[in-house]
Amino acid sequence: LPPRWEGVPSARESLCLPAAAPPSRRGHMWANVNAQSVHQQNAVSLMQVDMLQLGVLQTQMDNLSVQATLIIGFALSMWAGETLMPLLEDDSQLCIWKSWYHLFFASVFFIFVAVCISCCLIIVSIVSYIKQAAQEAALIVSTGAAVAVTRQHLNTLNYYFVVAYASFTLSAVLLIILYVGLPSRLPADTAEHRLSELSGEGESQEGWGSELESIVELFDGTFSITCLDPRNPRDNAVRDSWGAGIAAANTLVILSMSAWGYRKFLFVRQSYKPLQLLSWFVTYQTEQKQKHDAVASLPGNRRSRIDSEVDSTDTSARGGLPTSPK
Repeated sequence: LPPRWEGVPSARESLCLPAAAPPSRRGHMWANVNAQSVHQQNAVSLMQVDMLQLGVLQTQMDNLSVQATLIIGFALSMWAGETLMPLLEDDSQLCIWKSWYHLFFASVFFIFVAVCISCCLIIVSIVSYIKQAAQEAALIVSTGAAVAVTRQHLNTLNYYFVVAYASFTLSAVLLIILYVGLPSRLPADTAEHRLSELSGEGESQEGWGSELESIVELFDGTFSITCLDPRNPRDNAVRDSWGAGIAAANTLVILSMSAWGYRKFLFVRQSYKPLQLLSWFVTYQTEQKQKHDAVASLPGNRRSRIDSEVDSTDTSARGGLPTSPK
């Protein structure tokens, strides 16, 4: 520099600008920025996919709840007065008190109806809670964890629905058997004796005929009866004892299913707790990774066949959720 510029700071020094980074360092910085941006975009994309999957699962649960509600209505109609009245009257041709096999089919019918209604009520109750808990877990804890645990609970609810549907179908079959599949009149070995006793009392045909409408004499001279003889103390005792037994059995089934449903509800609520959900999800991811590594180590043909048959998001092979606290 000329002598007059000696000791005068340069423009860079006067502006206090930092020294330019080497080209290699600038490239490394831009690579880190791009990697972070790509990572954020992937995380947002995965979150959106998880929310879409959660929406699909909730739609499936809505359909399950609607179907369970419809089955509840149809099952309750089997307990309606119009259905039960012909079965419970002791002078009806459809009464269930006339023989042991009528009582057997009737008892199984009532139990299956109770199981069907109880399973459907459990489904509706748990679905209404899962829809709220899954959304909250997806926003607070993790969308992936919420999707995985909701899918596991949906598999259990589908099993309950299969049980309810099978019970409803069997109830309908048993109702048809009770109405048209069993004998409406049975041979009455003691009917002739009862008829002679009543006629020997000096009563007129008009006086005791209405009481014996259930007992008729066939063309071959034998007698048949529609249900019970209301004048027989033994028949009345059988009707009362079996009626109390059927009512007690149905009450026990409903109470047992209610207790089981409440226990299942507590288990589902516990599974959506943040700490419980995160702990389960870590185990779930580890087992999923082990499963995929095992599939990847198989030969090509077998691996392609398993990949086409096994859903990578299926949780059925996971071993189940943690055991709920007693």
